[in-house]
Amino acid sequence: MNSTFAQKTIYILVFSKAIQGKRFSRFSSNPGVGGTQFISISLALHLAEAYPDWQVRLVSNSEVQLENATQNIKQEIFDEAIDFFKALALLEDHLQSAIILGTASFLNGIDPSLLKKFEARLVCWSHHPFDVGAASLVSKLTPRAVVCVGTYQFYSNKRLNARVYQIQNIFIAPRYPDTDWRETIDPEKLNIVFLGALVPAKGFLEVAKAWRGLKDRFPAVRLHVIGSAGTYGLRSDSGLVPTSSDYAQAILNFIPEEDIHQGLVIFYGNLGEEKFDIIQKCDLAILNPTGYTEAFPASPLECMACGVPVIASDDHGMSDCMRFFPELVLRSPQDIVHRVEWLVADPLRYLEIQHRAIAIAQWFHLQRAVILTRWIRLLEAILDSTDTKLDLAPMLPFYGSRRKLMIRRDIRPRLSVAKRLILSPLKALGVGK
Repeated sequence: MNSTFAQKTIYILVFSKAIQGKRFSRFSSNPGVGGTQFISISLALHLAEAYPDWQVRLVSNSEVQLENATQNIKQEIFDEAIDFFKALALLEDHLQSAIILGTASFLNGIDPSLLKKFEARLVCWSHHPFDVGAASLVSKLTPRAVVCVGTYQFYSNKRLNARVYQIQNIFIAPRYPDTDWRETIDPEKLNIVFLGALVPAKGFLEVAKAWRGLKDRFPAVRLHVIGSAGTYGLRSDSGLVPTSSDYAQAILNFIPEEDIHQGLVIFYGNLGEEKFDIIQKCDLAILNPTGYTEAFPASPLECMACGVPVIASDDHGMSDCMRFFPELVLRSPQDIVHRVEWLVADPLRYLEIQHRAIAIAQWFHLQRAVILTRWIRLLEAILDSTDTKLDLAPMLPFYGSRRKLMIRRDIRPRLSVAKRLILSPLKALGVGK
């Protein structure tokens, strides 16, 4: 670790074996890693390019390929995070001009006594609604800030015992579709895409449950599934479905093996830029039908940028983009077939929604400079000790049920604690066993 930095420095922590050897650039899409790892590296590249007066250090246990990177970004490799913090602790003078950015889930796994020395320079980056990792972290120490990425997610974490801000993730749109739009859609030859990791939290099982109904209504329908458990560095044990054997079996309970062999349902696994060749050939996307665990997902925006309307939940982080498509919102996974029917019933209405999808994706794409400026405002305010006056609330208004948010955020955790307090003594006495 270089100890001669004279400039302001931000350390962005990305410890993940899944990123090893992958290629990243400022304007490329996710090469097939977890969204959190991708956006961390993307932010490092964009900050370094936009603010050459800052030194950006990408700290990891795996080296990645950075294309067209500016001179002020460097990689620092450590076997373990503890090695990084021990090395940084020796540079006390440098800490006055340095900030450390790490995800809540990652920082929560590090000994808090080790992090205590750095809490005045520590920014906790939250990528989950109702973030138990962030809550656990701020119960043990006082990070300088907690940064949320989504609007609903910000309000779900707003009452953490910390300064909570919202800075949206950078979204870099893929190439936009050609101008020779198809003005008709053939419901008899539908191609549907699902884009997301094949883990329970992303909701593909609900799409699988709707498969029989989709086939009954649209006999020639094809389902294209992009993603795998490997997105999060997990093993894929099934030969047919790229996920764990248990989850694969659950999926195969609703999607017959014959449909996979006949190419009616195609599992592509993890893809990089080539995924857009598949997405652009599809008529619509069905994404997370519950929204559960989402903070600010890029997958709906990637589909929209390709002119592919998205059917999904508008709950949790899905609300950031699905709020613009109330006609396509799933109130429950059982609505999937009905929403598809409505979308493809009127060709001109479908075309209008296509154009709206591209317009929304472009709007998010154009927020890049705003997002980077918000980051620099936060970082500069921390170094200048003026962050107590800083207000970085969401740019979009709250969307959704405030009552449901209150129950999830304030009431359920208390009920859970009360339940444990009541049941623990009873279990100790053998009651209920």
